[in-house]
Amino acid sequence: MWKVFAVLYSLLVAFGMVFVGYLIATGALSRLTPVGWATVYTSFFMVLGTTIGLVAYAFNVNVPPIALWRPFSWLAGAWALYASYTTFAKVLSVVAGSSGDAIITNILWLSFALAVNYFSWLGVWRYGRRVSAAA
Repeated sequence: MWKVFAVLYSLLVAFGMVFVGYLIATGALSRLTPVGWATVYTSFFMVLGTTIGLVAYAFNVNVPPIALWRPFSWLAGAWALYASYTTFAKVLSVVAGSSGDAIITNILWLSFALAVNYFSWLGVWRYGRRVSAAA
């Protein structure tokens, strides 16, 4: 299961990076504040590290530096909580003005986003535990 999730997560990250690169190239993100740009760059760093950790955990690969992964797993946990909170807040604002099928669709998307955040963090956390125990 972890191998499939790692591959799908990697594909999702690659698609997301291409999409954000397209948005930057077309100037669609030109009105972002410095805080918005900091969030974009932090997201890039966290998602890239999480992807590397997930693939390393799923395929049983040791990625140096070994001492990085345990603290990074806690940082990834904090980032997953932040991402989950922002997703939840966005869904609540959309659901407040919706009715019927739109509410169900938004709840399903929220469930998907929360599951991806949780399992991506869990894989990196398990990888951090495994490499710190082996070191």
